[in-house]
Amino acid sequence: MAGKDPGKAIADELHLYVRAVMPGGEVVPVGRLLGRNLKHPGSREGFFRYDEGYLARPEAYPLDPVHLPLADRVYPAPDRESGLHGVFQDSLPDGWGRIILAKRAGIHRQRFAGAHLLAALGNGGLGRLLYLEAERPRRPSPADASISFAEIARVLAEAARHENDLDTEAAELRHLLACGSSAGGARPKVLTARGGRHWLAKFSSIRDPHPDLFVALEEAGLKLAGLAGLEVPAIERVEVGGRSLLLVERFDTTPHGGRNALVSMRTLTGAEDPFVVSYGEMARILRRFSFEPERDVEMLFRQLAVNLHLQNTDDHLQNFACLHTGEGWRLSPAYDIVPNIFQTEHILLVNGKHREVEYVDLVAEGRRFGLSSRQLARLYDQARQGLARWREVFEECRVPMEHTQALRASIDRKWRLLARS
Repeated sequence: MAGKDPGKAIADELHLYVRAVMPGGEVVPVGRLLGRNLKHPGSREGFFRYDEGYLARPEAYPLDPVHLPLADRVYPAPDRESGLHGVFQDSLPDGWGRIILAKRAGIHRQRFAGAHLLAALGNGGLGRLLYLEAERPRRPSPADASISFAEIARVLAEAARHENDLDTEAAELRHLLACGSSAGGARPKVLTARGGRHWLAKFSSIRDPHPDLFVALEEAGLKLAGLAGLEVPAIERVEVGGRSLLLVERFDTTPHGGRNALVSMRTLTGAEDPFVVSYGEMARILRRFSFEPERDVEMLFRQLAVNLHLQNTDDHLQNFACLHTGEGWRLSPAYDIVPNIFQTEHILLVNGKHREVEYVDLVAEGRRFGLSSRQLARLYDQARQGLARWREVFEECRVPMEHTQALRASIDRKWRLLARS
């Protein structure tokens, strides 16, 4: 828009110090990240190198065990559009969070790169990594960037203002929305502290068809996933100012003020097109890198069963992650389990299919996990038994009937397709 302040000038080259908050709370130097040609999408370059001191530490771990193994060498970023390695992209929030981050940094009206957002993020992201600009070296603090829960009402009002801004400044912010990983990527959320614990607070959007719809669906999805035997984070549904919020406990924080590392399956698989990736490929990653491969592969199969039965079709690779707790990499607790009212086709492949997945397809994909017939039967029966309460749980979570009739009918149909004949 003419006459508007273009905001802070962005650099074409950026040096960042990468630090890690270890599980015990110690902040250690990890490496250096260089971004070049950042004003030129398609020609951006990123380079990462581990610090020698980090490589010598007995507790050193690879930030990405597939693409950034521990070695004294320079790793170029494969993605010239973003100029970032996948694990550093994982530090950034999703679509709505990137919009807020860019606006607060004063760069939202410019063609910024991911490296600019990392500099603005500092210590404010999920996971273990912190980012400091090289020209302003200072002792980093592991202090969490969460807001007090007492400030949530203010944040709700701020979220509404920002969402309205997206309507009034659509032309200027359209490229920001493109950063989102999915349709849900633009839904407001914020890190908060409450009762001595750390949470991700998820709100409804002013664009939602019902004010409590997606909060209720995610609450129901996570409760049912737990009943199906999945490891899920603790959740609480609270009312603030007449609006429902879902609090999801963070699993990247430790009781000692430290952090656990996170890396998404998008990063680990290196996939540019998630529609050609199968659940079996994620299982192979777990077999190779998890310190608890049998447990994790079984958990992933349970999640496959949950996603199919509940129509959680937004099963893109960023909705699966590995967690490093100090012992090693393992599958993270399940998150973003949301029955989908809009989409019946899955993103990831199940026995070569995105839709009309049947019991035989579920079993065939499970065999690609390396699971035996006995294991598959046990996991299927346990998951299906827990999920059988889905109507009851929908009612407990006050999932509105008005906007979910088609979803309920579709879930009924999927249950028939997935029944053992």
